[in-house]
Amino acid sequence: MAHVFNPEERAKLDSPERRAELPPEETLVKAGIKPGDIILDLGCGTGYFAFPAARMTGPKGAVYALDISGVMLAELRSRAASTGIFNIHAHQVARAKPEIPEAAYTFALMADTLHEVDDKADLLSALAAALKSGARFSVIEWAKRETAGGPPLMERLSEDEMQVLLKKAGFTEPASAPLGAAHILYTCQKKAA
Repeated sequence: MAHVFNPEERAKLDSPERRAELPPEETLVKAGIKPGDIILDLGCGTGYFAFPAARMTGPKGAVYALDISGVMLAELRSRAASTGIFNIHAHQVARAKPEIPEAAYTFALMADTLHEVDDKADLLSALAAALKSGARFSVIEWAKRETAGGPPLMERLSEDEMQVLLKKAGFTEPASAPLGAAHILYTCQKKAA
């Protein structure tokens, strides 16, 4: 079973180190978020990307923030209420077979999450099924090399593994680009049916 991030360490998700490595707004621009997007943020944590995404999509957009941790979602909901951001919809999902709420998603994001999933192919297939043809998908993952932080090397995905997983799930061949010193951004689209 893959290691899952401990919710008790959730402060690390919005640390100065993470902001230096993955500045949220800049990262979302690179990922391709646009005004009016309906976003699925799978593995949202406390909302590190969900909050700037909600602002970037504007009043015509929305963010569906999904996570397996009720603790992290409670913090996300509290922050959303206190900051007056109302276009984030938080949903707790099961780890094994997450039920993705129905929406007209134009963009999906998984940041530092896929390496924690036991059945990656199954999850990516379910995600592809929830997206309409042409919807954009960005995955941010740890590079498969030793870095100062992050998951164990054996749990990280190589670029070749990501290519195979995404294409088998029904996505176009992903473009990859370095992101910070320790991450890679993969961008692709759901293939037409």
